Amino acid sequence: MHPVKTDSSFWTIEDGELHITLQKREKGKTWASPIKGQGSLDPYAADQEQKRLMLQRFQEENPGFDFSQAQFSGTCPDPRTFMGGIHTD
Repeated sequence: MHPVKTDSSFWTIEDGELHITLQKREKGKTWASPIKGQGSLDPYAADQEQKRLMLQRFQEENPGFDFSQAQFSGTCPDPRTFMGGIHTD
């Protein structure tokens, strides 16, 4: 279980469905599951999430560049530690 930013997390009910939005406290951290004891990401989904986080990191660090069409081939490095790690707010 990992901590969340409570002031940035919220819930809503839309069309009879409960929607929960959780803001991670640790930027770049991949959660295996948002609910403790309720399954986990399969290896493919975990790899896709790592790639998405890495592209998000590149975009934040290089705001003048467009990474929307960028793709990783092979294994993606951990965005939290790659080349000095994530810069926190």
